[in-house]
Amino acid sequence: MTISKSESSPDTPDLMNQGRESDRAPSSDDGGAKSAPELELLNFIDSVAKLVGPCSARTLTELWLDELACMDCQPNLNGRNWRMVSLAASTRLAEELIARQLKSS
Repeated sequence: MTISKSESSPDTPDLMNQGRESDRAPSSDDGGAKSAPELELLNFIDSVAKLVGPCSARTLTELWLDELACMDCQPNLNGRNWRMVSLAASTRLAEELIARQLKSS
């Protein structure tokens, strides 16, 4: 998955757009217990949004799921290793943002 550059701001990637209401992650207080993977995905989306501003939850979810699919060994449902998926997704996001920054300079 490649993150495209926003047309509204040359320095801001497209994933930084506010996104429609349907693109936003469900809030953690929407009732019901969350599984370990769901909690990790929500934490990933919240953390990225805090660092780089409002993001499209759909784009970040796709990035996270892509990284999960690429893993050789997936964590078990209740395992504590789901953070590895977020680390891989964060690394990929950083690489794409750095590459874009270097390309534009």
